[in-house]
Amino acid sequence: MVGVQGGQDIDAEQPDRDAAAADFVRRFEEFWAAPSRDRLAAIMAPDARLVAPMTPTTRTLEDGWQSFAQLLALLPGLSATVHRWRATTDGALTEFTLSGTAGGGPISWDAVDRFVLRPDGLATERISYFDSAPIALTVAPRPRVWPSFARSQLSRARR
Repeated sequence: MVGVQGGQDIDAEQPDRDAAAADFVRRFEEFWAAPSRDRLAAIMAPDARLVAPMTPTTRTLEDGWQSFAQLLALLPGLSATVHRWRATTDGALTEFTLSGTAGGGPISWDAVDRFVLRPDGLATERISYFDSAPIALTVAPRPRVWPSFARSQLSRARR
């Protein structure tokens, strides 16, 4: 319920949303510390929709995991560092940096993910926002990564 006190909106549900978002972000960080199907299932609902640049939209946890598995194979050691987050009226926003290796050299990029959360804390939707140009510019001069990058793009195009 939203009310007004002293000219400012008062949202009685905000503390609950903050707690739910904090718990979700903790599990998000656990996933990225050591990505696995089980840890993805701890943050995403079975029918979760995942949207991100350079990848096809997925609509199930299994398809989402397959997309993550391809990314993890392409970029060994991929992990995320969360810089800040915020509860929203229907979920959470996270600002973070992804880092790994590509073709034997380091790669990293900043991203913001918007999650819609169910009452049980699982996400039904994730939309990732990032500039894909730095990834392409990092991969382009590293011929060792080209075959795996091409395979991942072909696999995604078939979906």
